[in-house]
Amino acid sequence: MNNLLTPYLVRAKECYELKELERLGLTPDLDQRELILTYICLLLKWNEAAGLISKGDEKILFLRHFCDSLQPLLLFGFKKNATLLDIGAGGGFPSIPIRIFRPDLKMVLAESIGKKAAFLSEVKKELHFDNITIFNGRVEKMDRPEPRFDYVISRGVGTLEAFSEIGKKFLAEDGHLYTFKSKNFSAELESITVNKEKAGIKISEIAEYDLGNQILGLNLVSLEFWR
Repeated sequence: MNNLLTPYLVRAKECYELKELERLGLTPDLDQRELILTYICLLLKWNEAAGLISKGDEKILFLRHFCDSLQPLLLFGFKKNATLLDIGAGGGFPSIPIRIFRPDLKMVLAESIGKKAAFLSEVKKELHFDNITIFNGRVEKMDRPEPRFDYVISRGVGTLEAFSEIGKKFLAEDGHLYTFKSKNFSAELESITVNKEKAGIKISEIAEYDLGNQILGLNLVSLEFWR
């Protein structure tokens, strides 16, 4: 770990809860534990300047943000050596926690805010994640790769409809969009279902989950091309 991060290490260790990962069925090895602690140190270091999470969430960041970010991996999964686009990556949620446990995944993290993109660049450097790329700009202006991404994910890009409209432009025909429960969840689900033929996207699965018996009734949505 970079010596400049050691002032944050005590607080990072206070945040880190191995039992919550074990509850999810994950047992990180020593290298993964080091990556997790380094990542938390970076979050604490950058948070005040970049607004990565709310100050009130710092004490529960591991459960509320890190463990929450792992749900696409645990509930839906990713195929081996897949490509992934994280839209509005912000503090690296959900992509960085997923990358820690799935080093085979090749990722592009799109973030329009300069300070947050700079944070993500430091995360990439400090964690030696050479197979992730940081795109600083509006994702709509990003060149679409060929082949397109196997998965497009986001933890907070507006409505389900807005996310699917942006995400489908970058998604492979057999790919999936993964996103988390939105503010007006029921109404947005109905809108997606009613307009699936016009929009070309349908809901393939909805998974409900809790976090550590403390944060209840969360939802993760998987969408795919309508055929």
